[in-house]
Amino acid sequence: MKKWLLSVAVLATVTACSSSNESRQVANDSYEKNAESKINFSPLATGGVTIVGQDNKYQLPTTNISKGPAVDIRPPTTPMSIIGNSVAQFDGERASIVYPAAKSAVYNLDQVARLLKEENIEFTRQENKLLTDWAPTGRVDEVGDVKLRYLIEQLGNKEANALSVTVLEAKRNEIIFTPSVTDKQRYTSDRLNNFVGNLNHAYRTQMAQTAPVATSNGAIQAEIVTDGNNRTALGLTSSFAQSWEKLGQVLPELGFEIDEETAGRGYRVLKYKPVDDSQWARLGVNKPELEKGEYSMQLSAYGNQSAVVLMDEDKAALEGDKAQAVYKALQVLMTK
Repeated sequence: MKKWLLSVAVLATVTACSSSNESRQVANDSYEKNAESKINFSPLATGGVTIVGQDNKYQLPTTNISKGPAVDIRPPTTPMSIIGNSVAQFDGERASIVYPAAKSAVYNLDQVARLLKEENIEFTRQENKLLTDWAPTGRVDEVGDVKLRYLIEQLGNKEANALSVTVLEAKRNEIIFTPSVTDKQRYTSDRLNNFVGNLNHAYRTQMAQTAPVATSNGAIQAEIVTDGNNRTALGLTSSFAQSWEKLGQVLPELGFEIDEETAGRGYRVLKYKPVDDSQWARLGVNKPELEKGEYSMQLSAYGNQSAVVLMDEDKAALEGDKAQAVYKALQVLMTK
């Protein structure tokens, strides 16, 4: 009798330890353990007493229950309208978000490409499309090692812009498979929401850093420095807003006319036309050998301070004597 009780305890322990993570993600109604739940007992010794048998009047009929397919019980992710005045949806193949064209400076394919690089995801670009290499889904509840190749597109006109994400290919444990519509909704929505959420965070952080402060209205001090990207720059003790405004006033004095600008990103496109040598001499600087044409500037915020970098038409930062001459002249003009 003791041996029989020990076997039942061991059996219960083994059964409790046999569940897996996958059992929390899928379920079915097949009653597949129905057969295992039946317990048979040996006939009782009656000792001559007549025992009334079981009444089968209300007994349920015996039915063969077939096993059903496993059903994914995880709710699919949906695209979220986390950009102001936007509309997000999943159309059966792609997750997309449509937003005002005025916000395209923040939400665009260039910014998405930056996020992919930060995740070390390889991609190729074809005009308004990005085709990624194999990338993980990023979901912790995924069954197996699932990797995906995405198509990311940007469309738009003067009134509205749109970003969309589509799954091109999928593989689980290195085996190619065709995702269901529910899987496609989950994968594309997750990736789109991740993109927009990260861009939202970066934009709000920059706006908080560039907000004007009361202590930034004093005299500006400037110094030629090396920024975090190892480029020669002009460091300023003024806030982003104050530096942005003052640079817009003094750059034309050096021949840099502002062609277009995006204040939210601290970026200006400049058209350079050489001014007289006397203008540079007045600032105590020899006129640099700059070619006429397109240049740009990038202003970055560092708390209540800022730094500006000037770049040529190839987006390469000014270096050497050219950088020293331009920044020394700007230093004089900015600190007046």
